[in-house]
Amino acid sequence: MKKVIVSAAFFGVLAMPAWAGDVETLAKEKECMSCHALDKDAIGPAFASIANKYKGNERAEAMLVSTVLKGSPSAGGYHWGTKKMPPPSVRQSVSADEAKALIDWILAM
Repeated sequence: MKKVIVSAAFFGVLAMPAWAGDVETLAKEKECMSCHALDKDAIGPAFASIANKYKGNERAEAMLVSTVLKGSPSAGGYHWGTKKMPPPSVRQSVSADEAKALIDWILAM
């Protein structure tokens, strides 16, 4: 029985995404840092600015995940001044799970 549990745990770890537990690495791999920084505005808003703007907003996660997946038009257009998130056709592909992990990480700042 012990071997089965150890094997299951081992293969469970192998099945986890490479970024599990290190979302900052995921943000770098997906080139989010090309436009965003952790704590200062660049081309796009700083992740800390995003967290502050949406703190306490119950709809923030869903809206921001949609923005990451589809670009700004999916969230009703501009939502950060005149800056907008480009559509996925011109940037790295991000899965729904990756988008949720990124947004949860940002909102926790």
